[in-house]
Amino acid sequence: MSKSVLILVPAYRCEETIRETLESIQKQGSSLDQVQRVVIAEDGSHDRTAETAKAAWHVPVPLQVLEHKFNFGEYANVNHAVEQFAPDVEWFLIMHADNIAQPRWLEVFLDRIEKATDDIGLIGSSYDVENEGSIRPGEDKSGVVNVLGTKASIADTLKMGCWWHISSCAIRVATFVRVGGLPKLMQLKGDWDFMLRVLADGWTIEHVPQSLMLYRQNPGGSSSVTFRRHMDMWETMAVIGRFHRALSASSLAYIHAWSMWQILRRSVGCVVRLDFIRLLWAFPAMGCIFASYWNCCLDRKNSLDGVVSRRTGA
Repeated sequence: MSKSVLILVPAYRCEETIRETLESIQKQGSSLDQVQRVVIAEDGSHDRTAETAKAAWHVPVPLQVLEHKFNFGEYANVNHAVEQFAPDVEWFLIMHADNIAQPRWLEVFLDRIEKATDDIGLIGSSYDVENEGSIRPGEDKSGVVNVLGTKASIADTLKMGCWWHISSCAIRVATFVRVGGLPKLMQLKGDWDFMLRVLADGWTIEHVPQSLMLYRQNPGGSSSVTFRRHMDMWETMAVIGRFHRALSASSLAYIHAWSMWQILRRSVGCVVRLDFIRLLWAFPAMGCIFASYWNCCLDRKNSLDGVVSRRTGA
């Protein structure tokens, strides 16, 4: 392996799952010998996550544990970790401490890193999803798909949603630093925002259509709280507002209309379940969607007026 690589394991309240995660990494065979070290980014869990991780590690590859006294949040935690090792490595892989690496996870990613051309900034893969005891399988195809950093790719990604997952990926350090890292103020849509910024900066994202990870929901996470407040819609509107000029007028209207329809559906469900707290949170979310569409249209109008003024000399 000619390129320096490490594995980053972000962890928050993962005392119950991190042992299995690290065991799955240690089962990667000889590929693990090509990794500089494994870094646990422990985000102020105040449980035994760090101690469990240290006790579970039994291979010669060095294990480094970065511990925070306070919870920074997933994306800020990753940003802080990268700041610590950025000068020393070219690429880093991420495997969250509540997920499981499939047997060929490291082998495939190291192979793709070794073959990566200078324009490739991110590499992602498909993954299985564990949900209430059942597993939804991911893709199982040969080859790779390269998505170029173009306006068309940005528009397609805005319309289809996030198809790159930070929990099973490889990131070029130079790309991460150049685009400013992960968003500090997002909890749910940061993967989507990050990959769009990577595409907007002209980098190529490579997708491996093979399931290389088992994704599991962290039982100690806060996603249930944020979904109750419809924060996914607030963050979606923030992302759309940043990249809306890549969309056609009809696509922009459709995305906002679809988002409003989703909120209305949730509201009906809240009434049926008598969940009036979540119902109340739906009203500001609706306002956010309306304001987002208004602001995007106004921005486009001002931009068009500016072009007309320059052409007419006004």
